[in-house]
Amino acid sequence: LAKLEDEQNPPLPIGQAWTAFRASPSRPDSSVETLYQYECQFSAFAEWRKTTHPGIATLRDVTKEIAEEYATSLNGGRLSPSTYNKHLNLLTLVFRVLKHKAKLTSNPWEDIKRKRVVAHSRRELTLDELKKVCQSATGELQTLIAVGVYSGLRLGDCATLRWGEVDLPRGQIRRIPNKTA
Repeated sequence: LAKLEDEQNPPLPIGQAWTAFRASPSRPDSSVETLYQYECQFSAFAEWRKTTHPGIATLRDVTKEIAEEYATSLNGGRLSPSTYNKHLNLLTLVFRVLKHKAKLTSNPWEDIKRKRVVAHSRRELTLDELKKVCQSATGELQTLIAVGVYSGLRLGDCATLRWGEVDLPRGQIRRIPNKTA
């Protein structure tokens, strides 16, 4: 009976999964950039599957063992814990969104342990450290650092500052920082 139903309404092939995910009203709203990143991550899995498990044709055929094998291939020292987790989270999301269309009984990605991400904090420079940096800089770097010190702009914003954003008579800089733009 299940075989007859599969013939009439086949499970979702991996090659059609990304298109189905993009079209699904169940997927979260994401920016164009985020969707592009997701597509790259899903494509990496799809290409890996073609070379390592060419007989696996549908999402339903992806077992927990295959998911673990892919996760192991990701963590071969090439990816940071954060990137590794993002790959697994995206695959978990795709399989969850396409659960009914792909006729999944379980999500093989859910139980794979994510890597611990160690946050690297930043601190302000002390006055002595700031003096050393300013005194040792030369040429254009010294100018960029001075603009940053006196304006509070980040180095990237200092480097891309335009004369049209500087009002010398009023002593003002009108700039929307790149990080918040």
